[in-house]
Amino acid sequence: MENNECVIRLEGLALEASIGIYPHELAARQTLLVDLTLCIDGAASGRSDDIRHTVDYDEVVVCLEALIAARHYNLLEHLSQVMLDTLGQRFAIRRLEVTIAKPAAVPGAQRVSVSRAAQWPVQTQAVRAAA
Repeated sequence: MENNECVIRLEGLALEASIGIYPHELAARQTLLVDLTLCIDGAASGRSDDIRHTVDYDEVVVCLEALIAARHYNLLEHLSQVMLDTLGQRFAIRRLEVTIAKPAAVPGAQRVSVSRAAQWPVQTQAVRAAA
């Protein structure tokens, strides 16, 4: 972990999505399970106890709900990239990892999942935090 790095995890976030390429997937929304690992600079929030100095995970959830409700996605790979791009632009995150699982995707499997990660330079992070 880097100096002052703080890790925030949201695990097993259930979101209803229109996703997939097969007729049965196009006909009905399905539950996705999302795990996020957000690495932020925790120096200010660790000392201040002030929500303005961290990433409000309730806002992250609202952002993801709106993103998923906005349209149909064909692939988990694409949705994971859209999540990285959107959250990275909106929140002061150093590094983000996202895993999206489709529990009902393959008969006989517990789930199918896709994981992706991205990181941003510290100076970009400061600009996003000010926005």
